[in-house]
Amino acid sequence: MPDEKSPPPSPPKPRVPRREGGQGAVVAERKALKTKPPSLYQVVMLNDDYTPMEFVVMVLQQYFQRDLDTATHIMLKIHHEGRAVCGVYPKDVAATKVELVLTASRREGHPLQCLMEAA
Repeated sequence: MPDEKSPPPSPPKPRVPRREGGQGAVVAERKALKTKPPSLYQVVMLNDDYTPMEFVVMVLQQYFQRDLDTATHIMLKIHHEGRAVCGVYPKDVAATKVELVLTASRREGHPLQCLMEAA
């Protein structure tokens, strides 16, 4: 039975690797973590034969913060080419914009289609 006055045994000390040449300590370098920028998505509007051009311009101004000239230019591109990119955003923002456009379109009774694609 151990003597009550003697201290408890201490745990063994960890071994420190030794470098050749007599150096006693090893220095570990911390690498800086690089965060990757979020993936971007294009919000695209598709042409149809029923949605008024004025409504498309209004949607571009209201939900994509486009001035009248830019909104008109994008609307004409949709009309002539069948589709156009309205903006490029991170995934969550792009999904929200698509939902806002589709909701506004349905509320007004228009079949306007809006979708998002990886940029």
